[in-house]
Amino acid sequence: CLATLIIMLVGDTYTLINYVSFINYLCYGVTIIGLIVLRWKKPKIFRPIKVNLLIPVTYLAFWAFLLIFSLYSEPVVCGVGLIIILTGVPVFFLGVYWRNKPKCVNRLTESVTCWGQKLCFVVYPQGGATEED
Repeated sequence: CLATLIIMLVGDTYTLINYVSFINYLCYGVTIIGLIVLRWKKPKIFRPIKVNLLIPVTYLAFWAFLLIFSLYSEPVVCGVGLIIILTGVPVFFLGVYWRNKPKCVNRLTESVTCWGQKLCFVVYPQGGATEED
């Protein structure tokens, strides 16, 4: 989010749309790959909707072509998009992966989370009366 704000202040909106489009399609492909892996590794789990594997495999073929074409035609935009994605790696390690954090780091991540929830209006009432009461 911070990287996007900096790019919006420095660059133009068209470039930001290109960055986000590349990131978006990259995530779509990774999601479809995850679907195929789960169908292969855990075939017995419940699936409310089950499609023929030919559909995601065909989608992945077109996705790979478009992604390779994007990387070839606009490598700088794709590179910046990958850098934007990679800015989330330290946040993941700080907030999720690192289990035995000092209390000051826990307090920092909790306050940043609370601040972000208040900013985006996604905070549930804490300790007050519930709707059922």
